[in-house]
Amino acid sequence: MQSLYIHFPFCESKCHYCDFYSLGQERTRSQDADRFERALHQEVTLCAPLLCAPLKTLFFGGGTPSLTPFESSVRALAPLWKHTQTVESTEWTMEANPSSISLQSLQSFRSYGVNRISMGVQALNPSLLKLLGRVHSPETALESLDTVFQAGYENVSVDLLCGIPGQSEKDIEQALERLTSFPITHLSCYLLTLAPHHSLYRQLPNEDIQLTHLLLVHDWMTAHGFEHYEISNFAKPGKQAQHNLQYWKGESYLGLGPSAHSYDKLAQRRWKNVSSLHQYVQRLLEQNKDVREWTESLTTQQKELEKWMLALRLNEGFPTQWLDSPLRQSRAKLLESDGLLEAHPQFPLRKRLTARGFALSDSIIRSLA
Repeated sequence: MQSLYIHFPFCESKCHYCDFYSLGQERTRSQDADRFERALHQEVTLCAPLLCAPLKTLFFGGGTPSLTPFESSVRALAPLWKHTQTVESTEWTMEANPSSISLQSLQSFRSYGVNRISMGVQALNPSLLKLLGRVHSPETALESLDTVFQAGYENVSVDLLCGIPGQSEKDIEQALERLTSFPITHLSCYLLTLAPHHSLYRQLPNEDIQLTHLLLVHDWMTAHGFEHYEISNFAKPGKQAQHNLQYWKGESYLGLGPSAHSYDKLAQRRWKNVSSLHQYVQRLLEQNKDVREWTESLTTQQKELEKWMLALRLNEGFPTQWLDSPLRQSRAKLLESDGLLEAHPQFPLRKRLTARGFALSDSIIRSLA
């Protein structure tokens, strides 16, 4: 495996809309960080032999990895370097929130090998940040972004949300204008999705407004030199998120930490760690047990569905030879007439989703798979 993901479960505060496994400070105890460090050290010791040398990508996700002290991360990963290494071309990303970084910590992580920061900005309107339960202000977000560049990082991504209740097109335009005034190389824009039982679910904007938001971001970013290379992601030339491309191209990856997923391409098998810090620590430090919650071998039907799902996520699309039945061919023609699918402008034997198709991709995947 050439790619490694490590899940750090701690956050300053748990955002009410977040589906990723994480624990806010109000739910953690002083000893939790120490126990997590020791458990991660043990899992790294057990699993590092699965990795290739050198690593192509390394990703610190969460949670908020930048909350974990630098020295703690170094101690936890110490066994890793007996089996693999990073080189100049390795993309090493760390997720960060604006209120969880300092110039000193960023410089320390950079000296360790981290060379890409993914900053969770989400919005730059104070009322929207309050609605989302974010603990930073617009000013903090912009100051933190400036600190990232002061620390010497040149490959920097920011996260933005659209489709937030009460969010206007002007809110989005102003956020994009301020964020692209920095030399960012990448932007991820996600549509806010909530479970039907969520208190804000009924306040979400309708599908037409959501589509307008997504297309606005597409038009702005592509006009400012970014390629819309994946459903939710925009990059300057050559700055696509290499770690995420490993996922989207169906390559193998190893995930460590509570709730982390792994995939073995050769064996066509995936597994997931337990989504509980308590169980994760207990199994590794006290019970000498496997931390996997489940393992599955992909069926033929799953492989076919995922083939389409992954290909349609990306700007490079799929080869026309995949339209191997009259039904798929007729559906593809209908999608093209609706402006959702098009011939790839660079590769004549491929088709890809349009920007509008990206926004409606879930239903398109089901129609072609």
